Amino acid sequence: MNFSFGGRIVAVATLVGSLLLVGNVSSVGAATAVTPPRCNALHFDANSSVTTRPGGADVRLIFTSTYFPTCNWSGATTYQFVASSGVAFGSKVSLATTKGLAVPAQPWDVNDTYQVVQNIQTEEGVLCTQRQAAAVAVTSPGSAPHLVKLSKSLSVCVNGPTKWTSLSSLSFPKPSACTTTSLKLTVGQSDGTAGTIFYPLIFTNDGTSACSVSGTPDVQPVTGSLANVAHILVGPQATQRDTGSQGYGESIRLAPGATSSAAFGVVETGNFTPSQCVAANFESLSVGFLGSGNWWVPLASTTCTKLASTNISGIVPGTTGIAP
Repeated sequence: MNFSFGGRIVAVATLVGSLLLVGNVSSVGAATAVTPPRCNALHFDANSSVTTRPGGADVRLIFTSTYFPTCNWSGATTYQFVASSGVAFGSKVSLATTKGLAVPAQPWDVNDTYQVVQNIQTEEGVLCTQRQAAAVAVTSPGSAPHLVKLSKSLSVCVNGPTKWTSLSSLSFPKPSACTTTSLKLTVGQSDGTAGTIFYPLIFTNDGTSACSVSGTPDVQPVTGSLANVAHILVGPQATQRDTGSQGYGESIRLAPGATSSAAFGVVETGNFTPSQCVAANFESLSVGFLGSGNWWVPLASTTCTKLASTNISGIVPGTTGIAP
């Protein structure tokens, strides 16, 4: 079938079959269940905002994970105010000791590079000793404290129990799915091993806001080295691999300019008998992702037409196509 539209090939069922939706990973064989490790607050970048109100203040802590892959945020994580001198004061509070909160059911899985938002509420009273807080010490079980600087200092009551400082909510916001208009596709430097050449297919967030990607793209070799011309399928669609391996295909948050990638493998046709393979040249790829259309990208090589001799891995952070 011939088709082309503005440099991106329009999604056609006969070309790529079912396209992946964000959050779904096509499986080849059974995937191995992996228990996420416990999150360590030190693996997160953090910032804060402070809003004062009559009778106290609301502190919003936003953690952006730099840990890959998914980890589990513990309800036993503690929060304690810290003075500008670096000395912690007042009571430590945690979700494990705070009652009556509307919080997500555990386990709280934090997708790689996603966010955790914890709100802390302070109260003032006439019978309390005021201390000036400049930061919050956030301590995950079994780890050292992560000091999060407050956007502005605030007065905190330190006499009395945790009623003067409490956790008001916990949430895990996720950005919307990346679209074909917000992602730019390029091909990275090739690397060969054991009769297969691997090409990283690099997805860059070309938009102005964060978005998320996940799963394994559908990749089809096609003819034609130029955009905006007719392209014809060459051989079968690439088979999906690494779908049960930790780190591949998991949801990734892409800030503007950030990259993710998937390794496209081309097995040398000489590894097959000529009659099994029936080799043919291709000049470009149709890459289907996110269920909303296809990209077209130039890449010349040779594939079998009687069997699948190309393969593709799940999405990972960075530009190498290899999970960190």
